[in-house]
Amino acid sequence: MNQLPIESIKVTRVEVKGGFKAQQPEENSFLFLEQYFDKVNNKVKEIILSEEGDEEQTIIFEFNGENKVITEKHYFHFDEIEENTHFEYHEGLLVEKKKEYSYGSIETSKYAYNEYKLPISIVVLDEDGNEEESELFKYEGKNLVHYIKHNALIGKETEAWLKYDAHNRLIEEKKWTHHNLKTFTSFFDYSKNEEEPDIKVMNEKGAIIEAHIKTFNENKQLITHEIQHVDNGLKKLITTYEYNDLNKICFLETIDQKGEMQRRIMSTYNENGLLMSEDKSEYAIEIGNINTFTLLYEYTFHQK
Repeated sequence: MNQLPIESIKVTRVEVKGGFKAQQPEENSFLFLEQYFDKVNNKVKEIILSEEGDEEQTIIFEFNGENKVITEKHYFHFDEIEENTHFEYHEGLLVEKKKEYSYGSIETSKYAYNEYKLPISIVVLDEDGNEEESELFKYEGKNLVHYIKHNALIGKETEAWLKYDAHNRLIEEKKWTHHNLKTFTSFFDYSKNEEEPDIKVMNEKGAIIEAHIKTFNENKQLITHEIQHVDNGLKKLITTYEYNDLNKICFLETIDQKGEMQRRIMSTYNENGLLMSEDKSEYAIEIGNINTFTLLYEYTFHQK
């Protein structure tokens, strides 16, 4: 069956909240997200709602004839703040993005490209034309080999050097950050899968501090992703994946080195592959425990 373009998606969140010992758990259900699309699948509006049904944030998008966004307007209803962003293009490439806030601040980002239409610089200016931050990109052919990000307050914030093999696959990334004033090097191994390489990260002394180890099924689908991290002892996160007949991920679970579950998602889809529900269990730092809820998806479609 040919499916018409999606006009809207409404997402309902369902939670079960426990009460006192003499009380039964209470199910709480509320609409928390609405998204609207035009007939060529551009998202033109998004509304985020509170548990009480109030609009917390509304985002409106406008597009040009090439389906590129030209305005993005955010309304933060609680704080009564508006944020308007205007996009300017030249020959299909974004060359300027201007963000204006209702309290008067303006931020302008300017983009420059090379002959391959790859970005060579992004400069962010404040309302007085002073540089706030910048990003510089250097290539060999079409491969990015050097990247620097500057911040007006702290100077160099990030610097990265990248290397590729004869097949133009990224095989090494050396990265320095102002956050810890250290350089870490990531090595990429494509022997198992061309799209999902294993990764090991080494510190300046040559010791492995992080590793990403992946396994795949006969369809080259990722079925396990183990992250090993050395931080006062070896810590692990192992995520397993299962797929349905539509090759969609229908089950995902992450456990730590103690065998304790940190995240679980069970998803259902309709015959057209549209996501219909997600049962989620995720560790929430703010409550220090696993938070469990269900998301239900409802679709409407444009008519011919």
